[in-house]
Amino acid sequence: MKTQTRTTIISLLAIMCGAVVHLSAQQAILNIEGFVRDSVSGEPVGCKLHINFPSGKKVSISSNSKDGSYLQTLSEAGPHRIVAAGFNVYRKEFIVDVPKTEKFKVIKQDFTVRAFVEGRQLSSTMAAFDRNAATLTEPGRKALADLADVMKANQHLNVVVRIMADEDQLAPLIAQQMSDYNKRHDAWAKAVKKVKKGQPLPEEPQMPAPPADPNAALVESRNEAVRQALKDVKLGDVRVTFQTKAIATAAPVAEPVAEAPAAKGKKGKKAAPAPAPAKAKVAVSTEPSLVVTIGKIKSMFD
Repeated sequence: MKTQTRTTIISLLAIMCGAVVHLSAQQAILNIEGFVRDSVSGEPVGCKLHINFPSGKKVSISSNSKDGSYLQTLSEAGPHRIVAAGFNVYRKEFIVDVPKTEKFKVIKQDFTVRAFVEGRQLSSTMAAFDRNAATLTEPGRKALADLADVMKANQHLNVVVRIMADEDQLAPLIAQQMSDYNKRHDAWAKAVKKVKKGQPLPEEPQMPAPPADPNAALVESRNEAVRQALKDVKLGDVRVTFQTKAIATAAPVAEPVAEAPAAKGKKGKKAAPAPAPAKAKVAVSTEPSLVVTIGKIKSMFD
């Protein structure tokens, strides 16, 4: 009985040793190393590298921010999915096929990624909205759909959305307001001259308060349209910052006066024609109505 038990144990040990030798023969420990650089500038990038092994095991390492170098030991053969992601780069996936080997080996593998750079433009759309309205045009919807996809894939990405109106809608209102005021004031001045001594003077018209800028409401409506387009983006309310670029208000200019004959005065001279009322020159924007740039970049320690 003891002899049989001893034989069984020896057989099991032999099988286990054989399995270890077989596994060792299949795959030796090896290293993968290289550099991570920006795909445009070529500068080194420090970011997270998430390594997914064929067996399902996961390991996360970081490349060196000074030279972009990284190093990781691997013990499995087969395709490894490596994901570059983090606070400062666009998410990007790579597949590295690790060969079967019985000897120690070093795999040299460099990666290029696109680094986040604060202020870098992501998109620029000339007519993102219907004119003087908050309704998105087809180019505007596409720009925001593309932005939503980028923000969903890169959950550390913050953006700045700059909205611009199409034209200065305030200057014509101011010009009309001033024209109405001048007419009332002229009528008052004539009435004052006709007041007889001892009679009360008519009340002088007051300069009205400046009218509300229609573009302020327009831009806020456009901001809301952008928020709705990005409503499915995680933490979109804090990751999107809005800016407004105002259109310079044009100063009112007088229209040219026609050289029409006027009534003669007492001395036979022609009276000078009265100047035409001032008319506002509407300023029209020549810039994109929707511009998206990269916002504040967090670090791994924020």
